[in-house]
Amino acid sequence: MLRTSPPSKSIQDTAPGIPHELSWNIRFQPYNVHGNSFNLGQTRLHRSWTKSVYRPDLKKIEDAYLDVLENWQAIDDELENLKIGRRDTPFDQTLMDNMLSAWDYIDFFMKNKDYDLLSARGGPHMLEVNHRVHYGLNKKLRHEYRKALEATTEKFATQVKPIREYYRVHTKRKTSPNKIAANIYISILGMPQLFIEGNHRSGSVIASWINLINNNPPFVLTRENAVSFFKPAQEIKKFNKRSAWRSMTKLPKYKKDFKIFWKDHCSMQFVRK
Repeated sequence: MLRTSPPSKSIQDTAPGIPHELSWNIRFQPYNVHGNSFNLGQTRLHRSWTKSVYRPDLKKIEDAYLDVLENWQAIDDELENLKIGRRDTPFDQTLMDNMLSAWDYIDFFMKNKDYDLLSARGGPHMLEVNHRVHYGLNKKLRHEYRKALEATTEKFATQVKPIREYYRVHTKRKTSPNKIAANIYISILGMPQLFIEGNHRSGSVIASWINLINNNPPFVLTRENAVSFFKPAQEIKKFNKRSAWRSMTKLPKYKKDFKIFWKDHCSMQFVRK
């Protein structure tokens, strides 16, 4: 199984431009963006909840990804045949390793009962999920693409507020976690998108985090669900009405299709026993 460096190390080792110590019980005060960098407040001890929650089974996720990797050409061919379109980023070994590092990252916080990913304090960690799906733990690559990291940080800071507000309001209303997770995924992926790139991958991990902390199973890409996942997701990605960002009632039928897909394809197979 892929082994990644534990998130307890300084994020300076993995995410240039986001300097902070990241041990399990240290969280950040809300931050602002000035220019191309985060201005972080003082750290403080914080533990969100005390309840135990589901955690992702990293070995089972890796096994599923290995199966996708071995069958990717056939999956990509089927996407082309169905006129969904080939993926711009093929599922190769590097992508797989990067995705596993993102799962490992969120598992660290769940293991330590720290569930603030979608709060203001969790912003750097939510952003780090996207950095990991692109660059993994490769410090050299992150340094090479530091301008892209800075641009992604800036875009994230300008787009995340409606997502965070939706999560806050609907969590308070006790909306179904599956519905919240699916809608968060839709809002990350739909235009104008939360990140510059990697919204499919980052969105699926972030939405799965919502499921897991509510003791619902996560979504993991498999050989069996890949085509049915990319079909509605591709349509959501094309949807380009800015009003959809502020009101999650404006998407076409793909929103409903995806919520059904999400509920049906989140699997206990990937929950750690």
